[in-house]
Amino acid sequence: MPLSRRTLITASAPLGLGGVLATTGCFASEASDSARLVFATALTPAAGLSPHSDDAFLLARWAVAETLVGLDDNGRPLAKLALDWTRTADTAWDLTLREGVRFHDGTDLDAAAAAAALNAAAAAAAVPRVIDGVGLAAEATGDHTLRVTTAAPDPVLPQRLSSPHLAILAPAAYAGDAVDPLGHATGPFVLTESASTGVVLERNDAYWGEPAAMDGYRADYVPDAATRVAALRSGEAHVIEAVPYAQIANLQDSQLQDAPTGRTVSLYLNTATGPLADASLRAAVAAAIDPDPIVGDIYEGHADAPEGLFGPALAWAADHRPYTLPEAATPAGETLKLATYSNRAELPEALTVLASQLEAAGFAVETEVREYNDIEPDMLAGDFDAFLMSRSVVQDSGDAYTYLDSDFTGDGGFNVSRLDDPAVDAAVAAIGAADADAAGDGPDTESAALARQNAVLDAEAVVLATVAVIPIAHERLVTGVAAGVANVVSDPREREIITAQTTMD
Repeated sequence: MPLSRRTLITASAPLGLGGVLATTGCFASEASDSARLVFATALTPAAGLSPHSDDAFLLARWAVAETLVGLDDNGRPLAKLALDWTRTADTAWDLTLREGVRFHDGTDLDAAAAAAALNAAAAAAAVPRVIDGVGLAAEATGDHTLRVTTAAPDPVLPQRLSSPHLAILAPAAYAGDAVDPLGHATGPFVLTESASTGVVLERNDAYWGEPAAMDGYRADYVPDAATRVAALRSGEAHVIEAVPYAQIANLQDSQLQDAPTGRTVSLYLNTATGPLADASLRAAVAAAIDPDPIVGDIYEGHADAPEGLFGPALAWAADHRPYTLPEAATPAGETLKLATYSNRAELPEALTVLASQLEAAGFAVETEVREYNDIEPDMLAGDFDAFLMSRSVVQDSGDAYTYLDSDFTGDGGFNVSRLDDPAVDAAVAAIGAADADAAGDGPDTESAALARQNAVLDAEAVVLATVAVIPIAHERLVTGVAAGVANVVSDPREREIITAQTTMD
């Protein structure tokens, strides 16, 4: 949820790919160093690259901004800018920071700076959904030690601290009216120039870890999927994200990286206003929908049929609980306003299929498609009866609890369905109350993790029984990579793409 619509602009000429991309009107000129890697991104900044918005994932995928904690393949916390963390009370965690870390502006990372960054996120005009309602506060307890507290016990606080929304920036980043990451992060690449068309990144030679293999690269904003594919084919881009499934055949197998992801395409139904406030009509929508043509035709085998909110990328979630839907009413021509966004090429096509199915069932349907940054405020305001969205269920914290809490509880910060159901709130709260050793070093970690997973699956069934959301497909992550480029990450959480290890011949 953006803080502002500010775009950082430097005095340098606008960036951009020439040829294919320039002819589309996306860019004004070519970059000066054509030998460098060019990364074409699917999303454009919505909030001046503030980490408090979803622009945080751009900073993470560029290897610019870093968090206190990382995650391993199983979602357990790893040392990042913090070396260790200990739960010292029900609502308090003590962290020890890595010494010798410098921000890109040359100032040192200390506990006061880290605490200030966390407190800025907690006090943001639009609090990042990963900590919305958590009551997070931080204070320095020493030069390199800090304490983070929450309003209620939070066993997954270390996982929350891994969210790109909680990237640690230098104090100068927070001096103005909006958060400015330009030259203020800690990662292996420094954001040196930012324009409306993209950014320039240079190697951070003072990086605390292994220096980047490349001396720098460029990232360009290319929201049009066909343009991204054309740029990869022409050699004007070397890495592209979100390859459209319909265009996979236009690329060579050697140019594709295909991996499972924790992303589910779902139809979120407005449970608060409009005709779908009636649960029986929501059940009628569920009965009318057949995901098979979307999974089989639109995604062309690069998606899995829906089995719940959590797909095959989360192997532990395969034991889905049974649930019962309300009795479905017979549609009587009620008008449903369906919407989605254009950044993912498959979604408008899928929306057309869903609209046709609902019309065949007896509903009247209106559809609307816009770019995500433009349509998000209306989506969150409940202006649509149903919204088709591709949502990563473990992107924010690596833990399914935060997704269920933000998306489906009455106080959730990303409650697109506008659901307010006491049974759902109780089921999600039971996950938070489950006995889990979030630090991963307790004597009973495995049984604690199993208890939490079981609670997640129980809550999933309660959510699905409300028909506030209808899973449509579990996506796979398809990234385009040119010959000669190596070590591009296919991250199921979609936090990493370019890293310090990325190289280009």
